[in-house]
Amino acid sequence: MAETNLLKMKFKLHQLEFELEGDQKVVIEQFDNFKSFIANDLLPKISVPPLSPVNVTPEIGAKQLTENAGIATAEINDFPALKEVVLRDLPNSETDWILIYACYKTSFGKESFSEQDIKDQYEKTGRSNKSRLANLSNNIKSLLNKKFIKVHNDTQYLIKSDGLDYAYKILEGKSTTKSSTKKSKKDSKEETESKMQSARRDNRSIVKVNKFSLDKQLNLRPDHVESLKEFAAKYHMDSSAKQIVVIVYYLKEILKLPRANANHIYTALDELDIRIPKSLNQIIVNTKAREGWLDYKVTDDINLSMQGRNAIKFDLQRKSK
Repeated sequence: MAETNLLKMKFKLHQLEFELEGDQKVVIEQFDNFKSFIANDLLPKISVPPLSPVNVTPEIGAKQLTENAGIATAEINDFPALKEVVLRDLPNSETDWILIYACYKTSFGKESFSEQDIKDQYEKTGRSNKSRLANLSNNIKSLLNKKFIKVHNDTQYLIKSDGLDYAYKILEGKSTTKSSTKKSKKDSKEETESKMQSARRDNRSIVKVNKFSLDKQLNLRPDHVESLKEFAAKYHMDSSAKQIVVIVYYLKEILKLPRANANHIYTALDELDIRIPKSLNQIIVNTKAREGWLDYKVTDDINLSMQGRNAIKFDLQRKSK
């Protein structure tokens, strides 16, 4: 074996040291296998401490070493698994995330990537939502403007060297992008206080919205059908929600009102001599949201849901005669 065909490589991964020596072609092949093992099998199964380079020192025969006046040095990085990147929340913004997704998809710049590849990475990491997907094209344009990536063809992009350099910084926890989602406790406190102040300023208008009035046109003692009191007397109405559903059933099914509203409910509660709750609007909302007995988009047009009809017919306890 000729001396110039010899290759000796030493490299270190944290506390592990490795050495390969022999025919240059065989050593390079074995080293590629080692890199694949590190990236695909070992790193995903271990907890990776703060990133540090794997030092690789090839020693290429005595004659070549003399000619080069030293030992050539190359570096590869032991990157964390993508799952760990998500757990450690290393990227600061969605453009950071897209760049990282692109790096992992392309084995750090060895291949091209598409928007669909990034969408797949969103799904893979459980970060997909409508807002992020809707902004994907704009965020990719931002990476193009920063010259982190470039257009390869109509659907594919390539990562540029500046993009790789910045991706390494992200994985080292050194992202320089201002976070749009990570807020300090101070920011959160100030935002909460601002909302509270806004609520206090709007307090008068809120009270006005929640102010109800008796509907004097609503006849709850009609001649042709039983009155509201007669109908309600059949049921044990031991909760506000039950009172509401009984009233709405009477308004819609007995009186056949085309549109029942919150003022009708307020008037019916008054007719039944039931204390008017301070938060009647909220009770109406709860009767819909929690019990599922009402169906409406606005409180000017309140209807019974199927569950509400079933509650009256089958579920609400009737009083014995």
